[in-house]
Amino acid sequence: MIDPVAIIGTHLPRAASPLFPDLLWRIPTREKRAYLTFDDGPTATMTALLAGILESFGARASFFLVGSHAEHHPDLARSLLDGGHEIGGHTYSHPDAWRASRANLLEELERSTRLLEDITGRPLRWMRPPYGHFTPAMIRWCAEHGQKVVMWDLAPGDYLERISQADVERHIQAYIRPGSVIVLHDNPRAAETTPRALERILESLTAEGWSFEPLPHPDSEHHRTADPL
Repeated sequence: MIDPVAIIGTHLPRAASPLFPDLLWRIPTREKRAYLTFDDGPTATMTALLAGILESFGARASFFLVGSHAEHHPDLARSLLDGGHEIGGHTYSHPDAWRASRANLLEELERSTRLLEDITGRPLRWMRPPYGHFTPAMIRWCAEHGQKVVMWDLAPGDYLERISQADVERHIQAYIRPGSVIVLHDNPRAAETTPRALERILESLTAEGWSFEPLPHPDSEHHRTADPL
């Protein structure tokens, strides 16, 4: 049985996406191509493990990094780019934007951006709000700094204690569609669930002809194609 929280975490973004077209919810495509994303890293226990599983299936993903974590593990952040993955920002200390002051939120965005760009030597193109909680000030700041706010199209709730590996697999199998942006977690709370589920998902879906890629550049042709709903 698919968990109700996971169902809401998928159906609510699909309903909300037309209301916020400037945010990225899904990549328009008719091909069997999807976009795995991982929040909350880099972590000493999971980042390399997840990257290794992706590599074994020829898959690439996008990792939304918490600045304070990247500050402690800069080599892991750089290794993701070396492995063909994309990285984005996830603020510096993972605050809830709906509770933080505007000044604190913008400082979080500025600090994490500076840090990740210094570590990687590349401009940051993506930002995912912690908890999916975005604000007008956040959206404006990202637009002014060349970053796209990324939400998701499919969320299996892998961080929840009651969610099992099988639950994650069933949810993704049930709701994946061409262009889905799938949110998973590089977080110790998901250590018993996500790596094993990822391996099983990649094994089954790649056998069905699915490919998994990092998010394309915000100005690429992928973002200018009409959404094939």
